[in-house]
Amino acid sequence: MPVILYSVNNRNKKFIACGMYAFSDDLAGAWQQLFTSFFELLDAGSKLAIELRFDSDQALLRDPGLFFGHTCGYPLMKHLKDQVIPFCVPVFDVPGTDGKLYSSRFIVAANSPVEALDECRGKVAAMNAADSNSGMNVLRYEVARYNPSGPFFSRVVQTGSHLHSLKAVADGTADVAAVDCVSYQLIQDHSPQLVEKVRCIGFSVKTCGLPLVLPRPGIGDADLELLVENLNQALADTPETIRNRLHLHGFEPVTLEDYRPIVELETFAMDSGYPRLI
Repeated sequence: MPVILYSVNNRNKKFIACGMYAFSDDLAGAWQQLFTSFFELLDAGSKLAIELRFDSDQALLRDPGLFFGHTCGYPLMKHLKDQVIPFCVPVFDVPGTDGKLYSSRFIVAANSPVEALDECRGKVAAMNAADSNSGMNVLRYEVARYNPSGPFFSRVVQTGSHLHSLKAVADGTADVAAVDCVSYQLIQDHSPQLVEKVRCIGFSVKTCGLPLVLPRPGIGDADLELLVENLNQALADTPETIRNRLHLHGFEPVTLEDYRPIVELETFAMDSGYPRLI
């Protein structure tokens, strides 16, 4: 039975920012089908007013037109928590996840002699972005545990995405990278020949997955629950092939408190004298 959430004024067109796991046309199409089911649970005015944007630019999360968006937990805790509030997390079923928790794979080239991350001292690391939890923060934390007295890596290159970090390791531009386990699985589904060129040497510590966030001030607690119910109902209404394509199991409620461990990883690295991944 359709659930009516609330109307969105057509004069103030809203959008959903959904670019974190939509880096190919088929993935974007799968998310589009899920949100088409979601829009069917809203009233006609909302269906006309809300559009889907496959963009991960954090500026969108400060846009007055934001209905809700998808972001990384590290920038959420560092500089977005005064503008947006997390209300749920997509739960994926891939190696490296545990309910709403996820991790990163530490990868090297398939023919690399490296068997563990502590053997990567003096090598070149790739990271998708300096404000990424899965590509930078968990890798910095892991390296900080080795008590490096100076730079651990000879160089760190910023690639712009997990896909490009994986490509950098595959083609020898970098020796090691941390790749979000969900992105890794989606890349493997889409480009198995590329993933065959790399090898996993371990997993990072698990933290809460990438949250869906609402602008502050958001809607009330009761409406937050209803919004999560709508998303789960939309997923149930979506064809199984689409759910399998996304490896999406459901949506679970979260709060800011679920993301505090991400800051604790950074604090540990800083207290260990390793504030920057280098």
